[in-house]
Amino acid sequence: MREPDFTKAEAASIRLLDRYGVDDPGFDILDLAYVLGVDVEYGGIENADAWLLRRRDGRGVIRLNSNIQEPARKRFSIAHEIGHWIMHPNLQQGFLCAAQDFQDYARSPEEAEANWFAATLLLPKSLLPKDQFNKDPCFEIVRKIAFQFQTSLTATARRYVELSKFSVILVSSTNGEIKWSIASKCARRLFLPWGGPLPDGSLTLESFKQGLARTSQNLILPEIWFPSRKWDRDAELFEQARYSAEYNNSLTLLWLP
Repeated sequence: MREPDFTKAEAASIRLLDRYGVDDPGFDILDLAYVLGVDVEYGGIENADAWLLRRRDGRGVIRLNSNIQEPARKRFSIAHEIGHWIMHPNLQQGFLCAAQDFQDYARSPEEAEANWFAATLLLPKSLLPKDQFNKDPCFEIVRKIAFQFQTSLTATARRYVELSKFSVILVSSTNGEIKWSIASKCARRLFLPWGGPLPDGSLTLESFKQGLARTSQNLILPEIWFPSRKWDRDAELFEQARYSAEYNNSLTLLWLP
């Protein structure tokens, strides 16, 4: 299986925003889909979040599961399917995307690219508030940006970490297992093996065990998450977790001051 091309995905989203002069964080995603020749309809599918259909007349249809209630989730789903529409013209005529496809950036390269296209389309670097990136990393900042841009916590957190000037890592875990992680440029020297269990003593593991929706940002021993690395006695690591019972998934921010 080929590797996803995240650079290509972001370049495609930038070209699209520039083409239509989008400069509003809350731009109408339905209008954008329509001018691209794609209609958005609701209902008619149950076992997936979204369905992209390429019609013989050259137009397309994005159909969303009517059970989706969260506006940010709808918005991201539409942007995700627009990504498929633009970047993957050779996909089968009817293409279903399950809920997990929008959560997991480590699935097929096409899904990973569509996710990154959606994230960079909805959270373009040029519109993100620069002052928020000068503050200590935390989920409160991520949630504030998510509210302004009408985006999901996962997409916003990933974008936030990717652009952060701090040593910060975002970890996504499901059923107590690390699914994927992404590090800012300053933290890429640190490695977390994907597919392994959450470490004992981590706040994230406790959030799974206790079903805690959120944890405060707390100072923990760096060796809890990175046992193979030698740490100075005064080394610090902050951890903060957000747990979703619906997906049995947790997002974790790890920050080294």
